Amino acid sequence: MSVITMPVTEAKQRFTQIVRGAEEYFDRYLVTRNGKEAAVVMSAEEYESLLETLDILANKREVRAIADGSARARRGETISLDKYLARKRQRKSGKENR
Repeated sequence: MSVITMPVTEAKQRFTQIVRGAEEYFDRYLVTRNGKEAAVVMSAEEYESLLETLDILANKREVRAIADGSARARRGETISLDKYLARKRQRKSGKENR
């Protein structure tokens, strides 16, 4: 992944190549007009990921949950996936028996 800067006239001529680079290699293209930044071209996948990240960061509750989880992991407060799944199965079977 890299950021490639080019003027709009060149971007027009190489648009198919630019789309391929964005899609296959996650290259980003910064397109300039009259020497000033005008637009960015990136893959749709990367764009969707960026929007999802922004959505998460805009939610204070989610940001707190991520920070809490990270802090717990640093303190070693983790369990294996097998233990987690076993606990989940126990809770589910306990609810079914009620």
